[in-house]
Amino acid sequence: MLALQDAFDLCLAKAKGHMTRLNSELWDFPEDSDGDYFRRRERWTPFHQIGCWVPSFISGMGVMAYEVTGERPFLKWCNSFAGQYRSKVNDYAHETMHDLGFLYSPYSIKLYRLTGSEEHRQTALRAAEVLAQRFVVRGGYIKAWGRMSDNEPGSWGYGLTIIDSLMNMPLLFWAWQETGNYFYYDIAVKHCDTVAKLMIRDDCSVYHAYRFDFGSGEPIGGENYCGFGKESYWARGTTWAIYGYAVAYGYTKKPAYLELSCRLASAFIRELDEQLVPVWDFRLPEGAEPHRDSSAAAIAASAFLELDKYLEHDSTYALWADRLIARLSEPDYLNDDPSVPGLLKQSNGKDVYTVYGDFYFMEAIGKRLSVIDSCW
Repeated sequence: MLALQDAFDLCLAKAKGHMTRLNSELWDFPEDSDGDYFRRRERWTPFHQIGCWVPSFISGMGVMAYEVTGERPFLKWCNSFAGQYRSKVNDYAHETMHDLGFLYSPYSIKLYRLTGSEEHRQTALRAAEVLAQRFVVRGGYIKAWGRMSDNEPGSWGYGLTIIDSLMNMPLLFWAWQETGNYFYYDIAVKHCDTVAKLMIRDDCSVYHAYRFDFGSGEPIGGENYCGFGKESYWARGTTWAIYGYAVAYGYTKKPAYLELSCRLASAFIRELDEQLVPVWDFRLPEGAEPHRDSSAAAIAASAFLELDKYLEHDSTYALWADRLIARLSEPDYLNDDPSVPGLLKQSNGKDVYTVYGDFYFMEAIGKRLSVIDSCW
């Protein structure tokens, strides 16, 4: 097992490798069985396309590397992508979905905080504006997928929101804080409340997705696109919710959000076995292969550290974050070869590497070492 500082140094080395392998063009990097995200370009989705959601987990590692080291090549590399980010929400605003938070918080907002760049600030504010346009008043939710004009029953994103959306709300909360415009705050709070009411079950398991009648706003019911089934308990989805409500509490100071995040975290911990890294879905049928999801463990670790900021006399979640980070730092899960882009093996329940697992692993360690601030 690598020590905490050694594990973070490895993250920095991987970020430097990304910088040397990737020129000034971002794509939606697919999961990879060997950890080489940059091979097989034919599988890459262009940044401006509607389904693109993960590029900032690569550029965001570069931003964190610059934050910690102050090395100008990292900043220059990160800034080389600024035109793509600006174009996506200006020239291709109709080709976006709800994951603008995943795209613009680790990149534009974080670079603005680090450098004071008005360009990055304006890009992030534009992204928040585009995200807010996805709010469906009848129903009180942010539409997850598809163009806002695609509202025919049976269409892919018809009346749909998903649990991942909670990690996109920080973009709206930030825009409210930055501008003083409660338009953004009200949308984010209403969406968080709708998700809490309809998508989190009494036992704190979660639906991956939920569908509404787009016209009337009436709830239809739970859906699934990432867990095992509609009534299952997707591990990574739970970590999005833990983290999302912890951050929402940080912005709003609404006690209900902190309490809900803690309940979700405690339920997640109860599902862990001696391996600590969760099975990808906690409600797999008997006989199903219990593949692990290292990305869920990494997100949980960072989420627990976010929670710990607000629990003055309770170190429970910080201790669990330490346990998860330590387990992920063992050879079962961590690839310590600097020449391989990927960090965490066995991600997403598919025995693959994912850029989001790597990002949250680096973020969690950076938080624990007190060398980075949250981008959310």
